[in-house]
Amino acid sequence: MYSLRPKAIDFDAMWGSLEPSIIDIIMLKPITNKEWNYMFGDIYEICVAIPDPLTDKLYAAVKSALERHATTQYEKLSDVPSAELLNEYHRLWQVYHAGARYVHSLFRYLNRQYAKTRKTNEVNTMPDYQNFAMYIQEPETKEIGSLALEMWRSRVMCPLLQSLTSLLLAAIADDREGKSVGDPGIVSGVIQSFVQVEESFGSDFVAIIPQDKPKVNFEFYRQSFENKFLENTKVFYGQLADRLLEKMDCSQYMRTVIGKLEEEEKRTHRFCPTITLAPCTKICQEVMIERHKERLHAVAPEMIENEKTEDLRNMFILLKPLPSGLSLLVAEFEKYVKRKGHEAVGSLQGDTIPQQFVERVLAVHEKYAAMKDQVFMQNPEFSGALDKALQAVVNVREDNKKGPPKASERLARYTDLLLRKSVKGFTDPEMESSLSKAIIIFRYIEDKDVFQKYYQKMLSQRLILSLSVSMDAEELMITKLKNACGYEFTSKLNRMFTDIGLSKDLGTKFKDYLVEKNIKANPTMTPFVLQAGAWPIAATPTAPIPTNNDNEGNTPQLSFVIPSVLADSAQAFQAFYVGSHNGRKLTWLWHLSNVDVKLTYADKPYIAVMSVHQMALLYCFSEADSMTLESLEEQTKLTGELLQRNVKALTESGLLGMEKKLAVTEQLPSDSIFTLNKGITNKKIKFKVSVPQMQRQQEKESEHVNTTVHQDRKYYMECAIVRIMKTRKVLRHAALVQEVIEQTRTRFSPDIPFIKKSIEDLIEKMYLTRTDTHDEYQYLA
Repeated sequence: MYSLRPKAIDFDAMWGSLEPSIIDIIMLKPITNKEWNYMFGDIYEICVAIPDPLTDKLYAAVKSALERHATTQYEKLSDVPSAELLNEYHRLWQVYHAGARYVHSLFRYLNRQYAKTRKTNEVNTMPDYQNFAMYIQEPETKEIGSLALEMWRSRVMCPLLQSLTSLLLAAIADDREGKSVGDPGIVSGVIQSFVQVEESFGSDFVAIIPQDKPKVNFEFYRQSFENKFLENTKVFYGQLADRLLEKMDCSQYMRTVIGKLEEEEKRTHRFCPTITLAPCTKICQEVMIERHKERLHAVAPEMIENEKTEDLRNMFILLKPLPSGLSLLVAEFEKYVKRKGHEAVGSLQGDTIPQQFVERVLAVHEKYAAMKDQVFMQNPEFSGALDKALQAVVNVREDNKKGPPKASERLARYTDLLLRKSVKGFTDPEMESSLSKAIIIFRYIEDKDVFQKYYQKMLSQRLILSLSVSMDAEELMITKLKNACGYEFTSKLNRMFTDIGLSKDLGTKFKDYLVEKNIKANPTMTPFVLQAGAWPIAATPTAPIPTNNDNEGNTPQLSFVIPSVLADSAQAFQAFYVGSHNGRKLTWLWHLSNVDVKLTYADKPYIAVMSVHQMALLYCFSEADSMTLESLEEQTKLTGELLQRNVKALTESGLLGMEKKLAVTEQLPSDSIFTLNKGITNKKIKFKVSVPQMQRQQEKESEHVNTTVHQDRKYYMECAIVRIMKTRKVLRHAALVQEVIEQTRTRFSPDIPFIKKSIEDLIEKMYLTRTDTHDEYQYLA
């Protein structure tokens, strides 16, 4: 055994036994563990020898031995024929590289004590740093493994570099032409040697752990091989592209180029280090695609027009890696979808325009969303183009009208049809799917506040008249709207639901009240008490409810007169509610109230469901079988279109007859005579009297909504400006406009003049003032 105590040694004798063993190791000749341990001990004794360690002398001796061995390997290769050079070089390199690892491991004590610490020690002992710049330019003291690789690079590789590079490039060129290159592993192994000669094994390298990854410097590889490889690649594929374009159309060319790019990618993976893949691919794209992209752009519109999905997918694959390569294709796609969308919604007609509009827009969305996903691989640029195109389609103003687009109203009416009770029922999954599709269009609507007004109005009718297909479906739609626009957008809708729930409890308490007070209210009543600020309902002029204390003739008859048969129930509920809720005022909305009327005069026990207005008109016939329109108006105080519509509804349902039949759109003369139809027949025992929806009524409703929306926008805009300025204190005009647009975009898209007008109004109201700086505003507390 060796003693760890330093001692004097005979270097020449010890080195004389070490040197042949080192050469055997680097040539991968077998040695025993005992021989390895003896050599390791000799190296240790040399490094700790006294009176002075002999590390410098050992390092120099190892370097000389490695240099002589590398020179011997070069001499062997210099006589090898060119055709066999790559094979023989690869064989010798594989042996040398593996042997260098073992030699490096054998000398790890020398590496730790000499190579790794030499410069550190020298720097620490320098009196000053005046000569530091000169010092760091000296060659670095390499560890033994790196030194062995350096000897191979300088003594073997560099002299053979030109021959090796030429043979490698020729082999790759043959592979590109489809010729045989022999063993691809040899070509790859020789190319990898350009990288491996720059490896740093690390001083603690243990040969039996293959996963230890050495540090690599690629500079020598790039200078000696990669640059030439990339230049050859550029020339080869540039010439190939020119030849292909001479004999192929764009479709064939794109398919061929994609194939060539895939082949070259596999080839680069097979032969070269990973770092070469990106520059090689970039060069191929430059010479085969970017140089000729104008020819691809020229055929893009025609391919999109004819929806050539395969060609478009190939064009997308080729253009995507280029800087701004997809811009023209994206623009053409957006233009095409926009045109197709306008064509789809440009010919709507009939009574089902809302359904047609939604279904056609969804069809366009579904078709081109699939195209975006399958052809353009869900690329964000094409997603944005699809959204812009559909937004333009949905928000188009028909016939260049100045009013808001019709999309908000149409979508609201479509959802109203979905959520109303109808003959056609939906399963829960079908309802979920239909509402989700409606939300797709809703997200494209710019004037979401207009949709909100229509939706709120139609929701109120469904809730009050119990027309909703289900409360779960209603809540599901509101949840989807809240997810799209936030809680504030649906706050009033939620309050409407709350009122309906509270009204049910109130109805139960009212029944208990009637029992407690021993009041027999006939007919029975199901009340809905609604908050005035949450519901889009305007009260109509109504005469006060008659009470027992009213003398006949004292009640002012200036507005709609409630039928006396309803007065008891209404009076009882008013007394109950006012007594239970101090300080609250009830306003009766008879125009929204329904009543079940039993027709005792008919042959069958028919029950007609009608509005209170219709019931008031029909009740007039309890004392006379025939009446004129003028008499009906006088008794009920219903006037104008309201009277006309409800009388026509009664005649069309068969409850009333008239001497002269008129079209629905015709105006009824005041002397028209109506008679009670005692011989009424109906397929159903219980039927509903519907009010015909007049075109003029819809137009007036739209005008009212537009007016209301404009006023709401004005208030919303002013509040947004005040909030921003209260936070910012001082802000330039452009910055304020930008922030206002950001804050209002979830409800509507304001134009710049509207924003300017709102700012001017706030200045007049002294919320803001102009500063001395141009185009700057200050908030006034």
